Amino acid sequence: MARRPKYENPQAVIENFYSAVSDSYHRPGCGDEVGDVPGRKKQELLAEEFGISRIKVRKILITTGDLHYPLTAQIEKLLSTGLKVDAVAEKLKISRSTLNSLLPYSKGVYKLSEVSAAAERTALYRERKATIASLHTAMNDGSTKEQKLAIWRCVCLFAGYPFQTSGRSTRDGIKFTYTVSRSAGAGGRHYNGESVDGYGNELWIIKDGQKAEKSISRSTVDLALKNALEEQEREGFVSGPRKLGVPGARSNLYAMFLRFGVIKGRE
Repeated sequence: MARRPKYENPQAVIENFYSAVSDSYHRPGCGDEVGDVPGRKKQELLAEEFGISRIKVRKILITTGDLHYPLTAQIEKLLSTGLKVDAVAEKLKISRSTLNSLLPYSKGVYKLSEVSAAAERTALYRERKATIASLHTAMNDGSTKEQKLAIWRCVCLFAGYPFQTSGRSTRDGIKFTYTVSRSAGAGGRHYNGESVDGYGNELWIIKDGQKAEKSISRSTVDLALKNALEEQEREGFVSGPRKLGVPGARSNLYAMFLRFGVIKGRE
């Protein structure tokens, strides 16, 4: 019997991935960088989020109809007359690579690795969205225990996501990602609450490719969340990282809490 392919409809997998990129573009979280278009996530941030190149992000957004360039219309019109790609590039005085980057993707045959990567990235994006929704439900209606578990699930799922701390006056914030320990037994600190399958109870900040020497414990995250929610209850917002009351971790956790939507910053 012939072996069934891993993905019966590769084109649908690829299109679902494009849809995920488009959806993220339209839904910048609090603290996410926005680009030249108000209310739209910065393309460089999308590239980091989905692990693809900046050029690929632009090409996907052209394909989904989210970006429109006059030059794209010119290229397509010239190609429709029967001109070859090189001739169009020469006529418009642009390189072949620039021309290709301004055209939407066409349907075609994909490598298994491409389809597999697209499926994994789409699944992670959807899981992150669902986890954020569950966190907000817990914040509104759940017990303190449920809130602690929900915030840690978000922390785990957003490992590798590009965050940025709040800047000071004219200084920009610092970009960072983080990793989470993968084993509650040997790889994470002891924690009395319910664990998240496959993860431990501490995270390490990564800046400029360098992993921090000291981890941030899950208990520190719980304390920072408690202090932040109390401050928000009093003031209606959390004005800055200091209000979290956890020196050494507050700037990073403040950025994460903003992105997760559990606190509001000062307008």
